[in-house]
Amino acid sequence: PPQSMAGLLTFLFGGGGGGLGAGGKGFTFSLPRLQQLYDDLARFRESDLERPGGGEAVVETVRQITEALVWGEQHDSSFFDFFCEKSILVDFIRVLSLAKAPKTVKVQLLQTLSMLLQNIKREQSLFYLLSNNQVNKLIAMPLDFLDEEILAYYITLLKSLAMKLDNDTIKFFFIVHPEPYFPLYIEATKFFNHRDQMVRATVRTITLRVYPIMFEPMRAFVQRHAELSYFSQLALHLKDIWLRLNAAAVAGEDIAAVQHENDLQQDLLLYLSDVFELGMVELNKVLADRLLDCVMVPLLLLSLDANGSGQQQLAKAAPSERSGQRLEPRVALFLLRQVLDTFRCPVLVEPLAAALLHHKVPEYLLCAMPHDAPLQFHGAFARALAGADDAHALFAAGVVSAVAQNREAFSPEFLENARLFPPAAAGTRSRRPPPLIGEQNLDILFFLLAALRRLTQWRVETFQVLVLLISELFLDPLLSRNAECRGAAVQMVRDAASAAAAQLRGLLQEQLQASAPGGLPSGGRQAEELLDIFMEEWHDRDAPAPRVSELCTNAWRLLLPARVGAAQPRDIARRSARSFLLLQKLLMELLLCDQDAVDAVGASGCDQQARKRRPSDNASDQEAALLQVSPELLGSFHEGMSLEFGSLERLPCRIGRTSDGGERLLVQHGAWLILARPQNVTPGRAVVTTLWPLQQVQPLMDRGDPRILHLGMQAFRAGKPPGDATEYSPPVPADATPGQRRSIFFMMSLSFEDVRSCHSADVQLQRGRREVRSQLLRQALAFIEGWQVCL
Repeated sequence: PPQSMAGLLTFLFGGGGGGLGAGGKGFTFSLPRLQQLYDDLARFRESDLERPGGGEAVVETVRQITEALVWGEQHDSSFFDFFCEKSILVDFIRVLSLAKAPKTVKVQLLQTLSMLLQNIKREQSLFYLLSNNQVNKLIAMPLDFLDEEILAYYITLLKSLAMKLDNDTIKFFFIVHPEPYFPLYIEATKFFNHRDQMVRATVRTITLRVYPIMFEPMRAFVQRHAELSYFSQLALHLKDIWLRLNAAAVAGEDIAAVQHENDLQQDLLLYLSDVFELGMVELNKVLADRLLDCVMVPLLLLSLDANGSGQQQLAKAAPSERSGQRLEPRVALFLLRQVLDTFRCPVLVEPLAAALLHHKVPEYLLCAMPHDAPLQFHGAFARALAGADDAHALFAAGVVSAVAQNREAFSPEFLENARLFPPAAAGTRSRRPPPLIGEQNLDILFFLLAALRRLTQWRVETFQVLVLLISELFLDPLLSRNAECRGAAVQMVRDAASAAAAQLRGLLQEQLQASAPGGLPSGGRQAEELLDIFMEEWHDRDAPAPRVSELCTNAWRLLLPARVGAAQPRDIARRSARSFLLLQKLLMELLLCDQDAVDAVGASGCDQQARKRRPSDNASDQEAALLQVSPELLGSFHEGMSLEFGSLERLPCRIGRTSDGGERLLVQHGAWLILARPQNVTPGRAVVTTLWPLQQVQPLMDRGDPRILHLGMQAFRAGKPPGDATEYSPPVPADATPGQRRSIFFMMSLSFEDVRSCHSADVQLQRGRREVRSQLLRQALAFIEGWQVCL
């Protein structure tokens, strides 16, 4: 069998191949043969282990008995009757308990018992195997669990037993007299926090098999054990993981460590959610109580009290104790979002969310807090949402989104008091009219929308997630169908889009001035980059939006610096371009939603007003041709076409690494880089081998050999590469973020006969590139100005 823990468990759960029951070469299945094997086993004594080959003989005997029993279960029931009549299970347990039994013997016996349980088909055979309390003796037997192989087979045995557990077989596992006891459950839960993931997963599977069993004495025992031990241990285990995650995030040096701890806590949250989903009311109350008291209130809520008593207590604590008492606020918000998104049990999520969204802490939670703890966390949560730190604001927005998406777990009264939805939308009757979104009414929504105005303070990646969160929330029918909420959202998004358009317009004007003949030399490479960035963002604007839940649970976001600091020009350009395009799309979605509502009502007067608020059709026409060169200039070229160059200006050159000798003609064109291979059989004609937009070509003469011209080519999306070029991967910037959009680059080198020809080609390409890019800049600027008029 495999040697690793995961390999062993996979082998036993069906991945090992082969299996039992086929029989060894020349092996005959018969009752006389089984009788002989039993006699050999019954005569076995501990002293036999001291003889040479004694352990191997026992292993072979047990293996053959196992094969015979599995075969008999499928073909001849008398085999298993013999097994039960002779109490062979008792002999198995006797041998397993021998102090001198070698590891090979114990492993074979544990594997044998697991295989028997997995292959038993008849109910009578199962009852025989489980009777006389021998299974409970087996479960409680002390073994060397420091040995991973023995532990793997033991845990597999427990799982095999648990798979047979139901309302009929529970009487074989649960001991009622003289004292209630449940060995299978107790022994399994001892490994709840084992370092091996497969062991932990098996333990969780066993407990999830136990909890739904409808046997009242057992349920009372499990309930009491959960109250006194198991659920508290789970809560403290979760606390330890969260503290390690916090330490790794604060250190900020090892993304693998952060991701590992995040994966651990997500797995544990999913298991706890599975327990809640079983619907055991009393058990759920105990679990929610332990989670709130032991970890969620003291470690999540109190960590948000950045200026309150929680931090005062932390300051008084000894340095060695501080790291174990609180989390960084961004980590606490990151975890709160996952908790509120994962769980559906009101007894857990409603008090936790109420502490954040209501103006007073629920009395239920006060017992889990220090006597001088704050009576409300709403202010701290609102400060995180409205603050200048984009990481805190993003995670706080994620909490709001989780509550809104998981609203089935909350009562209508809670949602109205949380002021996330208008009273009518929340499902309750109210004599008050739907309130406006503002600091005094739906304040959480107000702070969420107001964050859009701080786009200059946000990193582009976090701002994108914020826009997705707002889109997800305000396009929800509960909000989009409320005219006041929808109108307030449209106005605040419009204001943010207007500010983004103004900033982008200013940058485009600067670049247009710098790129003009005799323009500002200070523009340099920065002036070049803005158009490239805008084109990248433009081509990506219609890409499928990432899932908000995946973005908000990405552990990498915990490593973002607490504050943005001074942004680099390239970052400013990308943030301006993407922010504008994101807000433009969000505004269009809100306005279209508004139009749908108006059309549904059939109010023609409102329809006219709505159309006035929407961008004109001219803006849509501009969008279609925004980053396209005029068709008259583009012409109709494609790679592989036969080109009659006639009077077209061209320069002969060569390309290395080609199978056809590399002879090419560089054809001058105002919009394209065109390389063509001359056709010797047809003078005056050539086949186009490379065709690429000129604005995406950057020429550079070789410093060592001025007869060589290097060409860099940029592509904004995956597709067919330029014919003669090879792909190039430029160095990744040190501050690049995971998932950051990047163009695809290609390169080639052209070799000319003399320096003059090479210089002429460089001048032609530079001039054409500059003219095309200036045209595209003017088109982009006109597009932004048109949108500003519409806004």
